[in-house]
Amino acid sequence: METRNAILTGASHGIGPYIARALADRDMNLLLVARSEPELARLAKELRSRGRVAAVAPVDLANPQAARQIAAAAAAAVNNAAVELQRRFHTLERHEIETVIRVDLIAPIELAHQLLPGMRERGYGRIVNISSIAGHVGFPYTEAYAASKDGLIAFSRVLRNDYRREGVSASAIILGAVKDTGLGQRTLDELDAKSNTSLLVRPEKVAHAVVRAIDKDKAEIVVMPGPGRLLKALMDLFPGFGPAMTRMSGGDKFIATVADYREAQHAAVQEKERRGRSSAPA
Repeated sequence: METRNAILTGASHGIGPYIARALADRDMNLLLVARSEPELARLAKELRSRGRVAAVAPVDLANPQAARQIAAAAAAAVNNAAVELQRRFHTLERHEIETVIRVDLIAPIELAHQLLPGMRERGYGRIVNISSIAGHVGFPYTEAYAASKDGLIAFSRVLRNDYRREGVSASAIILGAVKDTGLGQRTLDELDAKSNTSLLVRPEKVAHAVVRAIDKDKAEIVVMPGPGRLLKALMDLFPGFGPAMTRMSGGDKFIATVADYREAQHAAVQEKERRGRSSAPA
């Protein structure tokens, strides 16, 4: 198999390391991208010990120049980084909303734009965007996140249609909640809560879906337990189905608890910063 190059954003935490290992097992050279350099370095060292080529790029995707900083010759780009604040929408400040949309939607679009000329020149390229079922389910207090993740699906579809004849294609991986890692697990950990594991997918399954999207050039892969595609189809046809399902399961009350918890945390941080500023010498 010919060696390929991949850029993986959001590589340091959550499902990122699982995807990195799966791509490395497919004999891909990796550029690992995230804000946290120590975690990137540890992952790169692990991959190199397995005989793989792995470089790191400690870049904050919230920076408007991020795409330019990490654009390099690569035949596949996997966009996995995500920010999800899950606080009540009216309490968010404008810069917080912009950060979510920039990291979750604008940065992957800009990175694809930077990589596209080289892919077209080579006549081959794969862009895999990690999206979420969040926009279809209608989880409360995820307005900016849901908009970004649904936008990423639309972007992937159109990009795929426009450039596939040139050998450059795009895919979207549409996730439900992931077991033991990722945004959902962070929420459970914060509140010391438990979840029905039958409703979660293992991160290894997500990594397998990414490899399958690249190797088989799949347009979209829904990674959810049980009849995931059927559930997504129902949510597409009946926009009220997802929110109703969330209400009946009690999920809306749980997510409201999460939103209040995070708002209290945010207020505490702001108060600490205000006190620090007021006590600083003039």
